[in-house]
Amino acid sequence: MAFENLLDHAVVSRSAILRKGLTFAQEPMALLKRLATPPSAYHARPPVFANSVPKSGTHLLLQITRALPCSRYLGRFIATCPSLTLRERSPVALSRRIAKVLPGETLGAHLYYSAEVAEAMSRLGALHLFIYRDPRDVITSETFYLAQMNRWHRMHKYFKKLPDNAARLALSLDGLDERYPEANARLLPYAGWIRAPGVVPIRYEDLTGECQAKEIERIVEAWRVQGGRTDSIDDLVARLIAAIDPERSHTFREGGTGKWRRRLTESEAEALTSRLRPSLEAFGYAK
Repeated sequence: MAFENLLDHAVVSRSAILRKGLTFAQEPMALLKRLATPPSAYHARPPVFANSVPKSGTHLLLQITRALPCSRYLGRFIATCPSLTLRERSPVALSRRIAKVLPGETLGAHLYYSAEVAEAMSRLGALHLFIYRDPRDVITSETFYLAQMNRWHRMHKYFKKLPDNAARLALSLDGLDERYPEANARLLPYAGWIRAPGVVPIRYEDLTGECQAKEIERIVEAWRVQGGRTDSIDDLVARLIAAIDPERSHTFREGGTGKWRRRLTESEAEALTSRLRPSLEAFGYAK
């Protein structure tokens, strides 16, 4: 069984230990391949980064990028603040990790904006896709995810012991300590990617709504330019749309947009909007 198919096996996809173990096990071989790779290989097969604000469609975007011709998926993920520790990695440390990415590799990421990280991707000729979402949906989704889905996240034990959704929402908004600060401090470091040169910004609401085909066409066009490919745009768009299957994502619960309005009382929704005003303005959801 090919490594990528093994990662997609139902048993593996349900187990964080198996997924991370398999990814770690292939690192030595990936490093050897990287050492033997000439710089010219990246011009023909640029890596693709599916970067995102957490809980904004990371795995949806990965399903799309993995369907690009000649892509390779090793299960690798690069985060500024890994969920297990929430210790912030420096731009230098992140740049070293980015430098290990192989030609044609597609991988997920939760990377804060920084000029150093942008330059590290640029050196590989990478296609950088950045997906983001209404911060109110991000926060309401996060409260459920941390309480019930990701027991390996540093914050899981704190969310799990809380008595109700209101208490979990308060923790998500107020934060806990320097590793898990208040909500705007967690969201705003990503906002710089929206206007960064060379980045393809994607709104989750557009990628899952009526504009889906148009958004995927933007991805295809950027990919063709980055790698000099001449594949048919229409054929590639159809191929990428067909690859979307939310049920295959181990982080998926129900998706959708604007769910924060339906899950909260009117006063809670108003308070959420008020607290997240800096993020709403930075990401373009303040209207």
